Amino acid sequence: MTDNSIIYVIDDDDAVRSGLKLLLQSEGYQVQDFGSATDFLQSCLVGCECRGCLILDLQMPDMNGLALQQKLIERSITLPIIFLSGHGTIPAAVQALRDGAVDFIEKPVRREHLLNCVQKALQIDAQVYLRTEYKSAIEQRISRLTEREQEIMDLIVDGKANKVIAVELSISERTVELHRSRILRKMEVRNAVELTQLISSVNN
Repeated sequence: MTDNSIIYVIDDDDAVRSGLKLLLQSEGYQVQDFGSATDFLQSCLVGCECRGCLILDLQMPDMNGLALQQKLIERSITLPIIFLSGHGTIPAAVQALRDGAVDFIEKPVRREHLLNCVQKALQIDAQVYLRTEYKSAIEQRISRLTEREQEIMDLIVDGKANKVIAVELSISERTVELHRSRILRKMEVRNAVELTQLISSVNN
């Protein structure tokens, strides 16, 4: 777990919420708790860089857990979710897991099971974070390219030779070679193979 990872506990049952918070804090986790999905959403702005995971009650009066899950998806908030339910149904569990939940746990919660789920959720969050940071770094490199360089880069990634690119763009092969050199330098790769692998890793 990274220092800025937070476990968000959302449950309208004060006793359950307090118990979970104490348990997680005793394991060294940072915890923020909320009595409703609405309270959590009001604290979580669109595009926020929240890190950690959610422990989310399925049944809550103002907005249930599945509805909150959909709200987070709409906001592109990728925090992994562990659902809790005192009386969960199979359809609800299937929907939660289908939409990306890490696990669906019935109350009363077993300590070791919950902690294992939290660890798994934080690992998922770390992987997503690294992937996002990686894509952002590559996109920053692409932003350095001129419009013509981006056009030529796309053709290089498509596997086209300098001579073919020159014909398609009605420019000299020497001009293509100069652009190619600048593209490789700005993208911080050594050759067309590395460039293709880099772009492919971002698009897949």
